[in-house]
Amino acid sequence: MKRGFFIAAIMVFFLFPQNPLAGVKGTPKGKPRVKVGDVAPLETEELRRAHEEGKAILLMFGNPWHCIYCEKVWLNIKALLPNYEEDIAFILVSPLQVKWWKPSDEHIKLASRYGIIGEPWVFLIDREGIVRHIFIGFTEKDKIEAELKKVLGGE
Repeated sequence: MKRGFFIAAIMVFFLFPQNPLAGVKGTPKGKPRVKVGDVAPLETEELRRAHEEGKAILLMFGNPWHCIYCEKVWLNIKALLPNYEEDIAFILVSPLQVKWWKPSDEHIKLASRYGIIGEPWVFLIDREGIVRHIFIGFTEKDKIEAELKKVLGGE
């Protein structure tokens, strides 16, 4: 009986593949208002300054001290910082309230403008202010770096 159930479960898995993140807590939901190819809303002082300095921007929405997925993505981004800090501004926006943390009104408004639900979300914005890639949920360091290189003209 158990063996038959196990075989049936494996068959269902292969016949009906699922998104590996489907239903996993910490996976963002829906689609953002800001899409790839859109002009990014650069509505905070930090975002405007980075754009004026001619830097590309890696904008992360998340709470690394509260969300394990956000923490993993933020650690991946921090590992890339030394190689790209001259060309890319890494900006963290924490728009969600947790037990002991209340986000700034500026962060809440920016998250609303981008239309994000859940976390983490990472928007890669080129030097002209155009969104070039959106990472949804947990993203490996290599994938982030590959997109950074594309935006900087390295690939």
